[in-house]
Order: sequence, then C-alpha cells, then structure tokens
Amino acid sequence: MKILNLKSILLVLLLISSHSLYAEEAIDASDPTKVYTYAGGGVKYTDYTNDESMTEIRTIGNIALSNNDMLMFEIGYGWHDGDKVEGHKSAITNGRLRWFHLFEMDYSVTSGYRGWATQIDMQIAGVMKGTDGQNTLSIGALPAFGINEKWSLFVPMNLVNSWDKEFKNYNGMGINISPLLVYGADWWEGSYVQIWPGYTYFISGELGDKETGSGNLDITTGGAITDTVMWSLTYQKNFDVDLKSFKRGVDT
Repeated sequence: MKILNLKSILLVLLLISSHSLYAEEAIDASDPTKVYTYAGGGVKYTDYTNDESMTEIRTIGNIALSNNDMLMFEIGYGWHDGDKVEGHKSAITNGRLRWFHLFEMDYSVTSGYRGWATQIDMQIAGVMKGTDGQNTLSIGALPAFGINEKWSLFVPMNLVNSWDKEFKNYNGMGINISPLLVYGADWWEGSYVQIWPGYTYFISGELGDKETGSGNLDITTGGAITDTVMWSLTYQKNFDVDLKSFKRGVDT
C-alpha cells in the first residue's frame, strides 16, 4: 500500500539574531532572497490518503556566511498514527541542507527586474514511514521581480536529481518550476502572504520513463511578534503528475 501526503499544516517560530546587510531595516521574513541568520522550530501535522497521519517537531536554522551567502538546514522528528503501512512509527523525518548565493539585487525596484540568486538544495529521506521516499539534489536559479509596492514575484527554476533512500539507485532527473507570489499586507506587524505553487516533471531515468512528476501548493501567512521573533503558518496541498488532487482512500 502506498502512503501519500494529502495535506500538511506547519506552524513555525523563528528567532533572527542577525541580518547582515539589512541591519538598518526591519526584518522582511517574506522575501526568500534576504540574507539572515536565524534559528527556530515548529509543529507540523500531515494527513495521508490512507486515513493515517503524522505529528512532527521540526527544527530549522539559517547561517549568514557573508552578505551574499547563507546555509540553511532543517530536520524533524515525528510520530505516526496508524498501522496500515509497515515501518517506524516514531523516528527522524526528512531533512534538508541548502546553500544560497545572492548576486546583485536592487531592492529599491518597485516594478520590474530586481536581480537573481542561485542555490544548491539537498533533501534527505527520513527514517519514519511516510517520509522515507527519496533523496533529491536540486540546482537552480531564482530571478526576482517587483510588481508594485505590495506585490513581488520570484521564479525559482531547478534541475532535480533523485535517488532512492540511502542513495542505492539513481532514479532520474527532472525540471522544477515554483513561482512565488508575495503580498506585503498591513494587517498586523510584519504581515505577509506567500502563494507558492510548484511542479516537477522527470525527463530521464526510471522516473522519466514512467512520466513521473508531482505538484504542490503552499500558502503561508506570517508576521512579527517582536523585532527579532517571527512566526509563520503554512498550508500545503499536494497533487499528482496531472495536477489532480490526491483522494482519501483512493490514492493508496
């Protein structure tokens, strides 16, 4: 029986201890290109298509290596509710390590092209069932645009390489595009909304032969508790290669 992620909800608190170039500015947690140092954690709930679920504690950190470089890491530990699928019911969940480099970026541009960044993103399969699928290595670019004073657009594009867990087998390479639309709201201190769809389609290897891919939609809102403590709440919905929503009791 397959176990597929139907939807997830993640609540995170972050303590930002320094923010390099932006020391004289208010922290903008909505902009993925800003170079900050922070640490935090949160609670994540995942609902699966086979009527099982997982509750997870996630830890996240980001180190500003310079004014243009940062290294992000993330890992979790979870508890699985259900016995329909074999595997660990409490264990380490999937982890992530990302290097990010910012090229010249003009944040004063309200409407038009601001600049771009690049990243290398490694995501490691977890030990617990439901998180033990595959390891991926993504390499790509992130151009940034201003739409107006309230809206910004980021267009990450990546080449994605996939391996089985423990890197026993190379599964293939795919193309990912994940346009991020950000709205700077005035609802509360530091308020913002992120609308972040993504789609990956594999073009080579075993996954390419099977015409494999997936989509997701993340919707995040957040804000500031203090000048250096931020919060965010994310809802994630997952889709199949044809962008059809997974269904409970069907896609299992």
